[in-house]
Amino acid sequence: METTAHPAGLQDVLEFPLVEALYGRRARRFSLGTSLPDGPLAFTSRHDPLPLTELEQMLVLTAAAGNTGWHYMIMRHAGYAPHLSNYSGAAGGRTFPSAAGFHTS
Repeated sequence: METTAHPAGLQDVLEFPLVEALYGRRARRFSLGTSLPDGPLAFTSRHDPLPLTELEQMLVLTAAAGNTGWHYMIMRHAGYAPHLSNYSGAAGGRTFPSAAGFHTS
């Protein structure tokens, strides 16, 4: 059996509950090393800036512009032929919001 090496931290991301990640991390919204200079929420981080790791960059990009595969609710249709292949010309699912959960452009 072949095993694939995964980047450090990927297994932790996969095992972390989605709802907890979305709603339970309110205290961690402010980036390390940044500041909000004025207003009622003025704040300056006490930490040095910390760039995203390669894994974190990949996760952000996947969440913002990922492809979840073909949208299988688009059935085969003769109207696609002869100019487009039926399935690769159909709408693909994306990780970002859209009408009906698929994009055609």
